[in-house]
Amino acid sequence: MRYAVDLGGTHVRVATAENGCDFRHEHRSRRPAGMTPGDFVTLLSGLADAWGTGMPRSIGVSAAAVVGEGGLLLAAENLGWKDVPLGRLLKDAFACPVTVETDVVCGATFEATAGAAKGAGSALYLGIGTGIGHAFILNGRVWRGSRRGANAFGHLVVEPDGEACYCGHRGCLCTVASGRAQAGKPADARPLEMLALAVGNAVTLIEPECIILSGGALNQPWFDLVALADLVSSFSYPAARKPRFVRSKAAEPNLCGALILSLETS
Repeated sequence: MRYAVDLGGTHVRVATAENGCDFRHEHRSRRPAGMTPGDFVTLLSGLADAWGTGMPRSIGVSAAAVVGEGGLLLAAENLGWKDVPLGRLLKDAFACPVTVETDVVCGATFEATAGAAKGAGSALYLGIGTGIGHAFILNGRVWRGSRRGANAFGHLVVEPDGEACYCGHRGCLCTVASGRAQAGKPADARPLEMLALAVGNAVTLIEPECIILSGGALNQPWFDLVALADLVSSFSYPAARKPRFVRSKAAEPNLCGALILSLETS
């Protein structure tokens, strides 16, 4: 059985499948405060015992982090981890092929392979959850950046004199329009306008055919996909082609993408 994991800023999701995204077992829990890499390995081991699947044939991990070669988590602010060799830890524990990738890269991989970006020349994938991440898809391939860090859409500065962000800057998009920033708040126009400002600049810069959105924050009162699409035109170059806006149809695009990537290395 193959394991897919989404290690997010707020929740941990684990699923098993033989192939594709036809999950046989699924687990979702709130990530305990202070969870260590060792705790994470123990959680997976406990699930394998409870499900009776035996040792995984492969493990694909979607992580809310900048991920380097070999599954090294270079920076994972929402997890509180830095320079954690997660890929090696999982290989040592389970003796199987392991793929660790940034969550939005996993989600974009699914969309490019079997979702809304399949067949598109270009697309921008946005994951709006505890934080905000992105991945650019060009001709079916996900752009990772020169150091695999092209995923931090939430750290675009939209208000230079705004709130302090955990990254060290001020006025980052995620301080206004993320799930964490808007949790428990009533609907307000400001977060959607700031998101539209950032997306509009992205349209001016790369002019993607479509913009795909996913994540739990899309269910909060402030988010409105139709209104977002209308607002973006006010913040992008008038001659740029207006992209198609869609919500991901997959319930768990990051999990599906982690599984797809793990198949490539096992």
